[in-house]
Amino acid sequence: MKKILVICLLILAVQAEAKNKYEPECKVSGFNNETICFVKPYGTWVDNKKTALSFVSFGGTWTSAAPKNVGLSIFYGDAATNIKSVAFNIDGNITEFNVDILSNKVSRQGRLSNTTALAIIPVDYLQQLVQAKNAKYRVLTISDGYREGSFYSVKGVASEPITTLKALLDKIQYQ
Repeated sequence: MKKILVICLLILAVQAEAKNKYEPECKVSGFNNETICFVKPYGTWVDNKKTALSFVSFGGTWTSAAPKNVGLSIFYGDAATNIKSVAFNIDGNITEFNVDILSNKVSRQGRLSNTTALAIIPVDYLQQLVQAKNAKYRVLTISDGYREGSFYSVKGVASEPITTLKALLDKIQYQ
């Protein structure tokens, strides 16, 4: 009996330590008591580029200082470029959000360059995006290049950004 109790306690301890990788992380600023919640970026399906290096990933940050918006971080792989905007097609309705050009950052790892940018998306719109079963995106660059794809596989499996952004929205409802 004691062995079973010890095993159960060990399992519970391990489960308590194992955090869901999609779980948003929230912190309270010691400076102004502002709450900031964020999720790591994860990749989506890219339709017009067929290499693993040509990825597009989305993450998000929410702050209690601007509770009606989410900063959608966009990662554009294998390119040193400036992202101009991101557009979403939800069931045939297309909405475009501009990216602040100053938010563009290029990082290099050897020969590879990746670009990161930030678009401000209303929480209400993000809610529609993560609930839609037919959600697509297009990331446009200032040189009129683009990458486009879907948040769902051909078989209807949600990409990781849908999971993480849903978790972020759930978390901020209680903030």
